[in-house]
Amino acid sequence: MDRAEVQRLVTELEDSVMCDGFNGYFFNTEDDPAEALRALEAIGADQTAAIVRRAYARFPGGEPPRDRFVRQAALLDVVDPNDDAFDREDSAFFAYPEDLQQMIVAYGSAVDTP
Repeated sequence: MDRAEVQRLVTELEDSVMCDGFNGYFFNTEDDPAEALRALEAIGADQTAAIVRRAYARFPGGEPPRDRFVRQAALLDVVDPNDDAFDREDSAFFAYPEDLQQMIVAYGSAVDTP
């Protein structure tokens, strides 16, 4: 995965979850969420990837649908309007277990080195 794509995917995930939680990220992202997980794995963000996997596990079949509109419909089944199904995962993500932006820089340096 090239550095620019990794940076875009991880930054979108990070910004969206920090603003709107996983519910907002899953509802709003146009990308396949599995790509963000692969980007986290590429930069070695194992702790953050584990949090994301727990959020994914809330969906039927253990992962969010790739298609945005199918995923939005699935969220209606997963998320009770009176309860945030992703509270635990949001809290763990907000604790910021890894410096994702620094990890992207390190990844880019490794990828760009001949």
